[in-house]
Parts: sequence; C-alpha cells; structure tokens
Amino acid sequence: MAGTSVIEFNKIKICVNDQVYEPAEDTELMFEIINAEKNEKVLEVGPGTGIISVSLALKGAEVTAIDINPYASEATLCTAKINKVQINIINGDLLSPIRPFVFDVAVFNPPYLPFEEYDSWIGYSWSGGKSGAESLIKFLSEVKASRIYTLYSSLSDEDAILAELKNIGLCIKTKREKQIGLETLFGIELVKCLG
Repeated sequence: MAGTSVIEFNKIKICVNDQVYEPAEDTELMFEIINAEKNEKVLEVGPGTGIISVSLALKGAEVTAIDINPYASEATLCTAKINKVQINIINGDLLSPIRPFVFDVAVFNPPYLPFEEYDSWIGYSWSGGKSGAESLIKFLSEVKASRIYTLYSSLSDEDAILAELKNIGLCIKTKREKQIGLETLFGIELVKCLG
C-alpha cells in the first residue's frame, strides 16, 4: 500500500498511513478493558490500523473486522499479514455487511468528537456527529454480542448514550477512565442486564 509505514505500538507491529487513525490514548484505554478468549468469535468495527483485531487474533480469537475506510481495511490486512494472523476483513459501514450474525465479543472504538467532517477518509475516524454519540448509538442498537467493549468521551452526549443502553437492556460491567487534557475518555464493557 503506497504511503504506508510500519511502526510498533503496544509490542505489535502495525501498518500506518495518513488516511488511517493511528493508535493513541483511546486505543490504550481499549487495551485495558478488552478480553477475548481463544476460539471466541470477535467483531471489531472501525479497526483503523488493525492493532486490536490483531492482538485478539494473536490470542486465538476468530476475528472479523469492518471499516468504512478502504485505507483502514488495507492497513488492517497489512497489520494482520506482518503479524502472521488471519482476520476476516470487510470494507463497509458499521454492521451493514454482516447482519444478523451474533458474536461472542464486539469491539468499537467509535468516532466520538461532536462534529461532522466526512470530506476525507480520516475524518470518519473522529467525526461522531453533532452529539459525538451518533455512531456509537447506531452500533449499540444493531450489534449482537455477549460482551461489548467500547468507549465514549466527556465531549459526547453521555445522557443519550446511557439512555440507549437502558433502552436496549445493556448494563456497564466495567468502566475505566483516562484523562486527556480537558477531556475524559470512558472505556466500558457492556453485558445484557440481569432481570
């Protein structure tokens, strides 16, 4: 892939280019909360460079990764190849290419900034819509998984996110925070609420 370079992040070699979101503090937070076991079926939406998908595949999970950005799909494929793992990579929007499959684990590091910038592929990586929560809420309303790992920002509409969780019967099992300047990121593990 033209313009691609290889760097290391969290002890994993990854392929990066200027049209793909590179791992940052939000990725580190996702690594703190995610758990997938060998042979579990894992879905990652928006894998970017593919670092999380590859890390889970290295643990023996069966990973499917979907990204709207064709450059991200290429980067995920490149990252999988250099780490010698198999990942099913699909170029598409959120869950539209795979409905109605059910997964053991779903992972989504969504675009969470409250603005809309869709004039470049990289813009899809951070444009969370007017509320900063639109992509996450759509994902949560459609995904079918036993455990869901995601995050949101203090800049996002937290009330809308929590209302959607209640509406679809998901509860926060684990919550971690990471302060980045004036913003706080919240990494969450979601499960079906009991009774």
